[in-house]
Amino acid sequence: MSSQLPSHWITHHTPAPIVGRNRALDLACGTGRHSFWLAGQGWHVTALDRDLPHTDGMTNNTADNTIDWQQADLETGIWPLGPQTFDLIVVVNYLHRPLFEPLRGAVRSGGTLIYETFMVGNEKHGRPTSPEFLLRADELTTEFSGWHITDQMQGDVYRDDAPSPHAVKQAIVAVKP
Repeated sequence: MSSQLPSHWITHHTPAPIVGRNRALDLACGTGRHSFWLAGQGWHVTALDRDLPHTDGMTNNTADNTIDWQQADLETGIWPLGPQTFDLIVVVNYLHRPLFEPLRGAVRSGGTLIYETFMVGNEKHGRPTSPEFLLRADELTTEFSGWHITDQMQGDVYRDDAPSPHAVKQAIVAVKP
């Protein structure tokens, strides 16, 4: 199990799962901090990443069978999940712009996309620094402009214990029409 806490943006904006509409995708899941949290909230999670850690706590089937760990390279140009759709997709600290289109198709009608990652300006705080991995101003709201955006933010992000920002991020919560 991941020792990192899930993002406040994710925990604050994730809707409650509904029976029969409780499939979630944690895209570029890393160590699974959001996957474990979502499973704990009642979601059946597909956790997808290029490099899944091989630990005893991360198997293809967790004890309650709510996380399906899948290893795939998201940057090959081939969407690894085919026609599967999800009621919730979360993406945190990952950007590969060619995935915007497959993400739009992978969210079911009425489903939610919660996206949070770094944007231009973050280079003054550390990695990532390349424009390839930094959103431009209002990029997420533009990319998902036909959706109902229920919340959004962009700009400096602060830790509770620090007077100065530690990152520059952009995030949206968007419901597919």
